[in-house]
Amino acid sequence: MSASRLRRRSFIAGVAGSVIVSMRPGLLRAQDDKPFSPYITSPEVTVLRMLTLARVGAQDHVIDLGSGDGRIPITAATKFGASGAGVDLDARLVELSNRNARQAGVAERVRFERADVFVTDVRKATVVTLYLLPPIVQGLRAGLLRQLRPGSRIVSHDFPFEGWQADASETFFAPEKNNGRGGDSTVYLYIVPAEVHGRWRVTLAGDAPEVAASGAPELRLLQSNQFLDAELAFGGRLVEARDARVGGDQVRFTVTLPERAGGAPVRPWQFEGRVDGESMTGQARNDRGGELRWQARRTAAR
Repeated sequence: MSASRLRRRSFIAGVAGSVIVSMRPGLLRAQDDKPFSPYITSPEVTVLRMLTLARVGAQDHVIDLGSGDGRIPITAATKFGASGAGVDLDARLVELSNRNARQAGVAERVRFERADVFVTDVRKATVVTLYLLPPIVQGLRAGLLRQLRPGSRIVSHDFPFEGWQADASETFFAPEKNNGRGGDSTVYLYIVPAEVHGRWRVTLAGDAPEVAASGAPELRLLQSNQFLDAELAFGGRLVEARDARVGGDQVRFTVTLPERAGGAPVRPWQFEGRVDGESMTGQARNDRGGELRWQARRTAAR
């Protein structure tokens, strides 16, 4: 259990690889009127499953928000070859974490510092790990999405993001939980999606339908995290796309197009592409072996 001074009306900083309690004035105060938060370590089996689910490798930089004794970034370095960092408000835990990193022989690749999770710069991270209570997890969401690059992974232990469906999750028995009595852990993986909401002007080339004769099609995307409502406007027609989704910087959707200019939409094409800011490029294929190249540029963000 650690004590730290209240830095804002709601105490929402973390004890990493740990759970913290959200504080309000008058709630859970120590005798010296300082708020406190319980420090609960992540079981070793859970740490391994979190890093495995995120497919951590030597190219990754793992940042643990509320890093406790530092076991998540240290394990990422010793067992997965990654670099890492952690932040915690408790100076004693930060000192312990850096000592643990030195003892593990990874101090050159893993560092810990005292910081508020809400003002921590995570732009260098390819993976962010969390073991924080729901109000803190929710409070961090906007900042994580703003800072992290598309394709970055977020792994949360036990507490998911509300309103954001996990890309993958696992539930398993962790013997260390509940003071050694054991219990279930659930880990949730979220892949940061590129922001593709808006209208895109599409150019088709190659073995493509002659839809270009009616002018460049317009792709209209309505985004909710990794899921898309998509439709393609061309030649006075509006065709709904199916199975539209964005995973990191990869976008895909299926749309039925005409085989000749002015014809009715008859053949489904599977579009796949890469998002790069305000542009997308990729390929499309149909069930007859037809292929085309496509590119798109955003003309409106809403």
